[in-house]
Amino acid sequence: MVEYSCRLADFVVNLRYDALEEKVVEKTKMHILDTLGVTLGAFEMPWSRMVAGLARGMGGSPQSTVFGVEGRYPMLTAALANGTMAHGIDMDDSGARPSWAHPGSCIVPAAYASGEAEEVDGRDLITAVLAGYEVNCRIDSAVYPGLRDRGFHATGVVGTFGAAAAAGKILGLDEVELVNAFGLAGTQAAGLEEWLSAGDMSKRLHAGKAAMNGVLAALLAREGYTGPSTVLEGKYGLLETHTEEYDLSRLTEGLGEEYKIMGCKFKPYACCHELCPPIRLALQAKEEYGFEYDDIEEIRIGLNHITAENQLQVAETPLHAQNHPAVAVAIALVEGQVFLKEFFESYDDPRVVELGKKIVVYTDPEIDEVFPSKIGTRVEITARNDKITMFEEDKPPVPYSFVKEKFRVLASTRLPEERVEKILDMVDALEDLENILDLSALL
Repeated sequence: MVEYSCRLADFVVNLRYDALEEKVVEKTKMHILDTLGVTLGAFEMPWSRMVAGLARGMGGSPQSTVFGVEGRYPMLTAALANGTMAHGIDMDDSGARPSWAHPGSCIVPAAYASGEAEEVDGRDLITAVLAGYEVNCRIDSAVYPGLRDRGFHATGVVGTFGAAAAAGKILGLDEVELVNAFGLAGTQAAGLEEWLSAGDMSKRLHAGKAAMNGVLAALLAREGYTGPSTVLEGKYGLLETHTEEYDLSRLTEGLGEEYKIMGCKFKPYACCHELCPPIRLALQAKEEYGFEYDDIEEIRIGLNHITAENQLQVAETPLHAQNHPAVAVAIALVEGQVFLKEFFESYDDPRVVELGKKIVVYTDPEIDEVFPSKIGTRVEITARNDKITMFEEDKPPVPYSFVKEKFRVLASTRLPEERVEKILDMVDALEDLENILDLSALL
């Protein structure tokens, strides 16, 4: 039997830019742009400043950029800092169904840091990022939902493999070396979901460590360091140790014929992607029916069983607000809008606290039956003069035009407008860029 890591490595090594369809290239560029934007947008967060400060203080070989910071740093610390920031406001992209992780915040920092050190061109960066998404989403899909049920955060676990694939592609690993890189990625793959209870900073670090560990795995493999080729399906491999149920077929089904990045999603709000539909439906109901937050007597939110586990009605930290539906919807209705700062500034507003206590989150059987192939949402609002039901069978994709505007808003918190527009133009034509250091100069 051919080990699954060998089949994935063969795909990555033989992936060529010239064989890609235009729509795949365009989608990949949008995910690169989106990741750059959320990284810059998170720069002022305390966890971002800590990790960026750590990178500055450690110094080292001038290889790669920490986005938003002058100078260049070792690729490992750049990947760590950029990955942590990219996941720092919970606005980074999410994987193709049925995967659950956030691929961009792990893969783009790994590809970019190693790409700067190797001074690759835009086509090489696009190809490496695409390779990372493919490996990330396939492994994620194979272990979903069992990985989450065992308490592991998929972003930190499967993101390490995606980062290793992207960095390995940049570094020119052959198939044997990339198999070793996957083995080394697996032994470093980590991330616990306990942050859901504590609302602490550890979640932000998961993507940074995945990016850093993926680059480290690729660098070591290039030197001849070995790892287990059965890291995925072996007796003590990822699937057997991290989940009680998995689907091996998802690792390779359609490999080379379809690209998982085409099913990856962008976020319109700075919160868990499963919270975006109830927020949008609640705001839509408010606009259509004209009620105010203090008119509301009760709200019931029907979701899939995994998201419905997040039952907090009152948040103690911003991370609680970004991951618990009752708090997020309460913020949106009290503020009348939501994008980023509301989750960090309004979670403990007395009005939000009062409304959150009136919101019940439950598992809706109709929605759960088709999950995760569809992400359905039911919002029932009982207001003073109305009883409103909003239902959505599946959440619609976010258009590219929104992704570009989202980048403008987030990047402008750190960079001047003129430079923001130059970055947009450069990413639009990334396939023509001869050296990504030209983009780095703007970042």
